[in-house]
Amino acid sequence: MIIPALDVLQNQIVRLYQGKYDTAQFYPFELGARLQEYAQSGAGKLHLVDLEGARDPDKKQWQHIQAATKALNVPYQVGGGIRTEQDVSDWLKAGANQVVIGSMAVEKRDEVKGWIEKFGAQHFVIALDVNKTDSGWAPATHGWLSESEFGLFELVDFYVALGVIDFLCTDISKDGTMTGPSFALYQDLAKHNSDIKVQASGGVSSLDDIKKLKELGVGGVILGKSLLDGAFNVEEALACYQNA
Repeated sequence: MIIPALDVLQNQIVRLYQGKYDTAQFYPFELGARLQEYAQSGAGKLHLVDLEGARDPDKKQWQHIQAATKALNVPYQVGGGIRTEQDVSDWLKAGANQVVIGSMAVEKRDEVKGWIEKFGAQHFVIALDVNKTDSGWAPATHGWLSESEFGLFELVDFYVALGVIDFLCTDISKDGTMTGPSFALYQDLAKHNSDIKVQASGGVSSLDDIKKLKELGVGGVILGKSLLDGAFNVEEALACYQNA
């Protein structure tokens, strides 16, 4: 599945380089109109991130994002600043198909376990953003500013045991760089557990990248900067994925 993504900062569409806020590149597109454009181009799912909320939950942009998603007729997943059971409930009631849980899924696993048991595993995407270290893939939290005590595969196993099958994994060194995805990361994940649906994110810059990711068996490809910068469009990405 091709999943167009839009990150929101200061109520504007933005892309960061390797998750660094001081690299923010703002785009002059209206959020609701861009979402509709992606939906009308055939995307089966959309991905939204509240970067303001991810950095500081007291500065959530949810009202702005929810106004933009109100008219959507395709499923969407949303993350950023989701810290409580009430936050999960609010987004599901607002129409989100799934909530994306990042830092909380790493740091407060038991609390997230309770949310999954209450709302159902199908409503959760676990986002594990990683750095490559000497000891393997190390998840990072809080807008990629802190490192986790748990390894990537340990966290995957924890959530698989709760029924979660959707994981969004990003190699931080690749995010927003347009230098190609982290194929090694997705190979390692497929080797560890071929039953999960991994959404590949970060660095996709060409249709060939999409083809290679499909061949690795990923469950979805998140496209952000490549679509915003016009490297290719949604229709081209869909055709490539479907024909790979």
